[in-house]
Amino acid sequence: MSLYSFSPAVRIHCAADYKGVFDGALFKVHQPHFIFLAKLTEQPKSRLGIVVAKKKVRRAHERNRIKRLTRESFRLNQQNIDLLDIVVMPKVGIETVPNAELFQQLEFAWSKLQRIVKKHHKIAQSSPQK
Repeated sequence: MSLYSFSPAVRIHCAADYKGVFDGALFKVHQPHFIFLAKLTEQPKSRLGIVVAKKKVRRAHERNRIKRLTRESFRLNQQNIDLLDIVVMPKVGIETVPNAELFQQLEFAWSKLQRIVKKHHKIAQSSPQK
């Protein structure tokens, strides 16, 4: 059961770690209602950070719903994701979208992010070392 856990070790906690992802994001995935930023990490597991600004989502219960769905989706997909620090941010207008559609967008974004990372690794391995 620990395979699907969401422990504190898989969360981005401090501002410096968030800043590291914002400044050094190698991978970006855009969805209709989400933006994913990610960078490779030295941590033993992938980590997730969620930024839901009050400016984008006004009501607290909607912000909490978005965070809950994002955490749940990450928890179920974390074994398929390479070692990354990932920050997820919602876009304006997400409040009116039903949970099923948001979850579908999140699932697609995790798979797209994984494809981008694999492509990056393949390119990095094939390029000649100096």
